[in-house]
Amino acid sequence: MNIHPEGIFDFEVFPLKEITVSEGLGNNRKALFVACAGTAEPAVMELLSKMLQAAGFDMAEDVLVFWLVSSQPFSFTALRHESGFSRALFFGIAPKQAGLMLNVKPNEPLTLGPVTYLFSASLADIQANPALKRPLWEGMKVMFKV
Repeated sequence: MNIHPEGIFDFEVFPLKEITVSEGLGNNRKALFVACAGTAEPAVMELLSKMLQAAGFDMAEDVLVFWLVSSQPFSFTALRHESGFSRALFFGIAPKQAGLMLNVKPNEPLTLGPVTYLFSASLADIQANPALKRPLWEGMKVMFKV
């Protein structure tokens, strides 16, 4: 370990994956961030699109969606500052993986400052187990006032 003039350590204490807005899909017209664990498989994308439509969002226009195949932590806060998200949905991603030190219950919206968060099971798990849809939808209704 070396000490540098601009900081104490010469390495990152918590290495975070660099994710930029350009890696997301959608135009983010309604400031909604969606992060999904896994890959953008057609059936899973269709499920997400239907859920967002039911809450009044067009996936291509209103949302910025990220598909994360790695479990490496990333900085949601950096993305939020770049794009001004006011709401964030996480599917199969724990708060810690998003660089957030939050203690949350699945499918229960949590508002902190200017952002409302909702963490749920992965879309693949939701697709495989229809019983997971109801608690998610209840949380989304509260979050989006549907």
